[in-house]
Parts: sequence; C-alpha cells; structure tokens
Amino acid sequence: MLNRIEGILRLSRIRRRRVSSLQPSLKEILSIRLMIVLGLISMSFFLIWFFQPEHKGFSILYWLLTIAMLFKMLRWLHEWYHYFSISYPKAPELKKHWTVDMLTTFCPGEPYEMVVDTLKAMVAVKYPHTTYLCDEGDDDYLKNVCAELGVVHVTRKEKINAKAGNINNALKQATGEICVVLDPDHQPYPEFLDAVLPHFENPKIGFVQVVQAYGNQGESLVAQGAAEQTYHFYGPMMMGMSSYGTAQAIGANCTFRRTALDSIGGHAAGLSEDMHTAMQLHAKGWKSVYLPEVLTRGLVPATLSAYYQQQLKWSRGTFELLFTTYPKLFRHFTWRQKLHYFLIPLHFLSGMVTVIDILIPVLALLLAEPVWKINLGEFAKMFLPLLILTLIIRQYAQRWLIEPHERGMHLAGGLLKMGTWWIFLIGLFCTIFRVKIPYIPTPKNDEPRNDWKLGLPNIIAAVISFAAIPIGLLLDFTPFTFFIASFALVNALALTFAVIMGQQKVIIALKQRFWRTQMLKKTYFKMESLFVEHYLNSLTFFRRSAIVLAFFLSVFAFSYEYREFFHGDKNPLEGLEPPKEKDAGGFYAGIYVPDVEKKNSFTKLDETAKQLSTTFDIVSIYMAWGPESGAEFPDTLMREIIRRNAVPMLTWEPWTWPFPEYRDHPDLCCEKKVLQYITQGYFDKYLADYAVRLKSLKAPVMVRFAHEFDNLAYPWSEAGGNSPQDFIDSWRYIVHFFDSMAVGNVTWVWNPWEEENLQLYYPGASYVDWIGVTNLNYGLAASNNTWYPFEDLYKPFSDKIKQYNKPVMLSEFGSTTFGGNQ
Repeated sequence: MLNRIEGILRLSRIRRRRVSSLQPSLKEILSIRLMIVLGLISMSFFLIWFFQPEHKGFSILYWLLTIAMLFKMLRWLHEWYHYFSISYPKAPELKKHWTVDMLTTFCPGEPYEMVVDTLKAMVAVKYPHTTYLCDEGDDDYLKNVCAELGVVHVTRKEKINAKAGNINNALKQATGEICVVLDPDHQPYPEFLDAVLPHFENPKIGFVQVVQAYGNQGESLVAQGAAEQTYHFYGPMMMGMSSYGTAQAIGANCTFRRTALDSIGGHAAGLSEDMHTAMQLHAKGWKSVYLPEVLTRGLVPATLSAYYQQQLKWSRGTFELLFTTYPKLFRHFTWRQKLHYFLIPLHFLSGMVTVIDILIPVLALLLAEPVWKINLGEFAKMFLPLLILTLIIRQYAQRWLIEPHERGMHLAGGLLKMGTWWIFLIGLFCTIFRVKIPYIPTPKNDEPRNDWKLGLPNIIAAVISFAAIPIGLLLDFTPFTFFIASFALVNALALTFAVIMGQQKVIIALKQRFWRTQMLKKTYFKMESLFVEHYLNSLTFFRRSAIVLAFFLSVFAFSYEYREFFHGDKNPLEGLEPPKEKDAGGFYAGIYVPDVEKKNSFTKLDETAKQLSTTFDIVSIYMAWGPESGAEFPDTLMREIIRRNAVPMLTWEPWTWPFPEYRDHPDLCCEKKVLQYITQGYFDKYLADYAVRLKSLKAPVMVRFAHEFDNLAYPWSEAGGNSPQDFIDSWRYIVHFFDSMAVGNVTWVWNPWEEENLQLYYPGASYVDWIGVTNLNYGLAASNNTWYPFEDLYKPFSDKIKQYNKPVMLSEFGSTTFGGNQ
C-alpha cells in the first residue's frame, strides 16, 4: 500500500502538461470533423448494403448480429459526437475571494496511510480553505490526525444515503461558498483551487469537474485495464461534453457552488451519486465545466474483485437512474442533456452485447446455419474501410488524451471490459427486479490475489467457444465456417486472457520463475522490444497520417461504391512560427576537452593550448542526457571557458539509460525511438532544467544536439527506430521549447554524418545556425581499408552545403597514423 501511495506522490511532482498541447486548433477541429463525416458516409453505405434482403441468413442469428452491430455503431457515433466539438474552457480572471470547503470521506477498513496522505495534500492546497474529514467510523486515530493537521472532523450517528449522506451531514456545518468533494485516495495538487475557482466567476456555473488521474495503473494488468478504460472519457469525450453543457460530475475531484447544491437539497443519493447529482443540477438549469488538467491523482482498482465490485455498483446505480430518475427530469433537460443522460448508461449494456457476440459464432457453428449470406470479399470491401476509419478517428483523437502515457490501443482495457459482461448483466437484472445492492466503497488496500472463482463465467464461455470450433468445422467445412470459427477463436482467447488478468499471484510467480533463466529473460526482452517497436510505429503512423489514411481509404471505398474525398496531412508542429535566424559566422579555432568529469580538464585545456601556441575560441565538450542535471551539468568548466573569452560547444547526446523512470519502459529502456518520445513531451522536465542552466550562463553557448543522427552507431539514428522526420520533429521541438523559455544564448549546430543525407535530415534554415562537419580519417582501420586525405573527406560536404548559406565548422577533425602521414 505504501508503495502505491509513494507512486502517486512521485507522479504528482511531474510538471503538468501544458495547456497549449490540449487546446484544439482550428485545423485539428476541421480535420477530425472531416474524418467523422467520411466515417458517417462510410457507415451509411455499409448499413444500406447490410440490410439488403438477399444478405439475410438464419433469422435468429441474423437479428442477433444486427443488434450487436447496431449497438457498436451507436457507441462509435457516441464517441464521434463528442469528438466533433472538442474544446478547452477559457478561464475568466479570478476577481472574487471565495470561501471554500474541501471534503473527503473515510469508511472503516480503508487504509490510514492513504487517508492521512490525502488530508495532508488537502491542507497543502494553496488557496485559503477549510478541510473536512467525513468519518463514517468516528475513528479515534483519525480524530487525533485531524487535530494535528487543523482538519475539521465530522461524523454522524444516523447512517443513511451512504456517501451522499455522509457529505450532506458535513455540509450542515460547512459554510463555504464553494464545496470540493474528493475521494480519500485522490490527493490534490497545491494549485487545485487556483485552477478551478476562476470558472465560478460565471454565476451560472454549478460545478467544475477535473481529470480523474491515477498513480497505480502499473500495479497489475487489472489496474492497467481499468485505467485505460478512462483515458478517452477523461480526454476528448469530456472535452466534448463541456462544449455541449453536459460535463459530467464524477465522485472524485468535483467542485460545486454551494448555492447550486443547496438548490437540489444537497448531494443526491444513490449508487451513482455523482451522476445523480449532475442530473439534478442540470435539470435545475445550472451549467457545468470540464477542466482537462491533472490536479489530483488517485487509485484505480488493482484486483479483479475490487474492479468487479466497482463496476457492479456503477452499473446498478446507472441503470437505476436511467429507469427512474431520467423520466422524471426529462422535460427539464436541454435536448443535448436528454441525449447525454440516455446514452451514458448504455455503456453498461455492453454486457448483453458481449453475450450476443459470444453466442453468434457458437450457435452458427453448432447449428451449421449461415448468419449472413454474403461474399467475404465484398464484405471486406464494405466493412474494412469503415472499421479502419473508426480506428483512425480514435487514434487521431488521442492527441487530446491528458498525458503521453495514455496513448495506445488500450487492449488491456478492452479485454477487461469484455470479461466484465456478466457483472454488467447482474447490474441490469438487479435493476429490473429491484434487487438492492449495498453501497460499498471500492477497496483501496488490494493485495495480490488469485480470483479464479470470479473468472468462472469467462472460463465456461471460453470452453464453449473453443469446443464449438472443431464441431462446426466437421459439420460444415466451408470458407464461411472458417470465417465464423475465427470469431469464436478470438472470443475464446480474449475471455481466457480476461481470466488470466485476475490471477495476480500466478502472474507474479510465473514472472519470478521465468526470470531465473537469463537466456529466456534476454530473449523475452528482445522479442518484446521488437513487438513494441512495430506496435508503437503503427500507432504513431496512424496519428500522424490520419488525414492521409482517411483520404486513401475513402478513395478506395468510394471508388467501389462511394464518393471520392481529399484532404491534406497535418504536420505535428504546424502552427508554431519558425524562430528568427541568428547572425552567425566568423573564423574560430577550437579544441575538444575529452572528459568533462575529470578534475584536470582545465590542465588538459591549458597544456594543449600551450603545445599548439594558440588560444581557443570554441571549446567542445560532450554531455549525455540524464536526470541529475545539477550533478552532471559542467557548470564550473563552462563558466571557466566563458571567462577565457571562448564559447563552449556542448555535444548533447540523447541517451535514455541514465533516466531511472524509463528503465522498465518498453522502448526507452533499450534506447529505442528516443526522438519520438522527445516530441511527445517525455523529457520536458529535463529540457526545462537544462534550458534554465544554459540561460543562467548569460553568454553564448553552442549546442550540437544528437550529432551524426544518420550514423547507425548511435541509437538516435534509424538503428534506434528513428526516422528522418522523427529527427526533424524532435530538433524543431527542442528549438521551440528553448524559445518558449526565452533562452536566447544558444546557437544550434546541426551535424550530419554523410553528405548524402543533408537534405533528408535538414530541419530548415530557421532552426539551424551552424552546420558541423565530421572529418575523420580512420586510414587502413576503416571498413574499406582506405586512406583519405582531408580534401577527399571535406569536398563532398563543401559542394553540397553551400546551398544552405550557413557558417560551417569542422566539429570533429583528426586522423590515425595507420596507413599514411598523420
């Protein structure tokens, strides 16, 4: 438990992602809208084709397939509807001084460490406020903690309406104009209220919801899957809801105007009390805002039992609101709110649709009946463009995910959701038959365990699916049967994986046994690295080439039966003005200091200068990237170089191994794709620290970033999975980053390895101040066993670099004695 809390605290110290990265540009909005229009056209033509009478197969199976397919398309439309109007709320200037109450709850059995850390974080919030602990257990230990921290301890004797009743009991004595409700596992950042309160300057705003982010998603496969299910919801989906006036209140991190809460009689009760409260407030005419910023971090369920318990509570509570509360409030909603509160609960109907998805291939195989009378080739031409367009739209929308680590295909989340079908069904049946489910907080002190019993429904469904495959193939050995059998196989494997996800002790034991053999460990990491490399390549390709892919898909699909569309690609750095070109040039002599960490670096510098009877205008030093900027930054040496009226030139090598937080990363642990991750913001904190240190020198500094980027000996070349475009993007990203921090004393030195790659890797005139040339003669030690005079080495560059009109330096210059006259 302590490790989990420490993980959250560690993440809370990470610099919040800049607002500008989430603010959609006009071109981004138009791009995703165009893709959605293409998707709608593609879906329309597919449905027209699907419902042609000659395609109808065995009646029961056909209509089951129709229900499942229409439900999935409704979910796609639901997502596209929100993607269509993504926005970032503009906060007005904070003028009023608000009185604020911050509340969190405690139930007996929840970990003390977690609650105490949350209370400390609440007290540390900068804006003046009063902190309350709503203690259901009247716990003596927590009373003492509250007294020490200056927290108001509140309890109650009449335990009604669960969490809502607990909060409302505290509100009887709380008098603040603003009320913040936090779960006991969500620790707010100090600037929480500073970010939220300005939105209440609009008197119509009833509540402001912020991101629900987590710090323990790496704890287990269940935690990873549960977190993945929230990424799109708290990113582009909620950003769209904010545009439509339907921003949803969540049980944690929601800030309410007290008069708004009082207008509905306080926090609304129920298993989904947060959604119920939002419904009541919206029905009263109050507006809501979603602020897509990480201002707290909490815990996501890490065991199958905790996750299922949470999902059962939510499904039962949400269906209850749909069946009982929604009809009562319907006439008070705007049309968008009517649509919103009808569609949100349908998420939990996916349990019923999953049952249909499992049954269709099983019944088709066992009955030897066709679900659909179609030509498989024709089906591929009609359906695959729609499916791929859907994936492209979702990948494009990932540019609005809150944090970089949230990007991906979210397979764990999808498999976990599929394995939760029977829990969703229980929630539905309990609602229909009025079976009450007690309000139990989601467990926060999960320890690794095996949940075989909870996996039993999925085990049975997987066994049935596996068994149906050979039976079906024996009964009807046709291409269409193979097609249906493949669906049964996919279902069976997915359900099997969903069972395995819940067996934490088994997974831990297998890992420990597997790692005993060093060869297996190395083989595993090598295979994983290759897989992840191709996997991430494909995702990045999807995001960066979304419009182009959508266009070519449309040409392909519409040439078959649709119209033809065209739209250009989007440069990931488009919208940023290129920096102004710097005046640079002149004739300088330079020297390389071999080891900046040696205490005798100055001695080497002096001795070399004396031997050559000259002083040096440029002194070259090397520095590998690493998190310990204060310890490793050669501040003393660089200031000494500047004192001697010379310019330090820093060869800045983007190695990733020194960063401990990335040693388990699938790419960065192996020096893969570093340039892509730079552009994605993974190293922003390090860049900011380094930019500050270079700026503090208050003198010119040359920076030769990722030198010899086309030299396969370095991992920032193509050997490390970095394309020429990746280099250009990362180079421009860093230049813009330094400009944004007003670092004006850096001269950027661009240094290729081979002259034939000049045009391929050139970032642009505005981004390059000097061109560095490497002229090294290895003599007979070279791979081609050839001795080169200086002219032969330099002339190929000389002929080509004139076109760039940039000053040129011999950044590396030397020769061996092996084969000629040094």
